[in-house]
Amino acid sequence: MSEPSPVSPDVLRRMREVISTAIATRSMTVLEAAAEARGLGRGLQPALPAEAFARAVTDLLRELGCYQAPQVVEDAAGAALSPADPAEVADSLAYAMRFDERGKARRTGVEYASQLAAAQLVRQLTASGYVVMRRRPPPALR
Repeated sequence: MSEPSPVSPDVLRRMREVISTAIATRSMTVLEAAAEARGLGRGLQPALPAEAFARAVTDLLRELGCYQAPQVVEDAAGAALSPADPAEVADSLAYAMRFDERGKARRTGVEYASQLAAAQLVRQLTASGYVVMRRRPPPALR
């Protein structure tokens, strides 16, 4: 059994209302509704730490059936992966179409066409449900 929440029952009720109405009537995402509920809670009980509201919102989302635990994705070597920004994927694809593996320009002269093709590929991958993952960049050397 979990420990009782330090957030008052009245504040919890109001946070629950914010989450459910934000999702149902204002078409907010679950993440946006959760952020709004945390903000409301912190405004109503400013003496409590932010972690208390984060736990309370997680419990409320579980109660409402819309909580999804964050997934940690790792590669074969155990390095953490995160979704790549679609603009970065398009830039990488465009670069690959314009330059060879040594970094020398291909003799096609299609810089603009490569950007268009890369953007179209990213749109098609996104529409098909693909997610391109990326490793965190290594720490900068001094």
